[in-house]
Amino acid sequence: MQPDFQVESRSYDQIVRGSWQAYRLDQNTQVSDEPLAAVSSDCLRLWMPAGTLMHWSTNPRPLRYNCIQFYWPQRWYTFSAFYDDRVLKYTYATIIQPATIEIERLSYVDLDLSILVKPDLTYEVLTQAEFEQMADLLHYSEETRIGSLMAMRTITSSIQLSLGLFAIIPHLLRQTDFHLAGCQKDEAPRAS
Repeated sequence: MQPDFQVESRSYDQIVRGSWQAYRLDQNTQVSDEPLAAVSSDCLRLWMPAGTLMHWSTNPRPLRYNCIQFYWPQRWYTFSAFYDDRVLKYTYATIIQPATIEIERLSYVDLDLSILVKPDLTYEVLTQAEFEQMADLLHYSEETRIGSLMAMRTITSSIQLSLGLFAIIPHLLRQTDFHLAGCQKDEAPRAS
């Protein structure tokens, strides 16, 4: 099966930072045997097996780990869960402007603010200084600054209170060949 989804990451000034091909996981694809919280119907889950070529502006490089990405059309964040074979290694929560989701393409603006979340829900805010620098340099709007900081607060509060956001992230994958069996090319959810 060929990757059926093109993902594009841009900076606030719309310069392409990176792009990659991914496989869209069907809404009903069970990715783990663990009891997980239900993923909302507007959530787009993408699968990238280890070795997927990531085309970054600095240089292309293969993805080191298996990865499931979670995108929502109205949320100011995305999750990328990385797996060493089938075992969760860590999740990046990346603050973004809400993604534009089309039939076979997704584009988002990375707002230079990310959180590394370990399987035990300990976390580290990685790029606060970079966010502040880029917000000044690229003149982030007040709405963008507020949306970013509110998204970060939502994520860190969810971790601290052990509430649901990360309950959709499996700690152990059922398999690592979703790209061979559990993907489809149906229409993706559309942004409102």
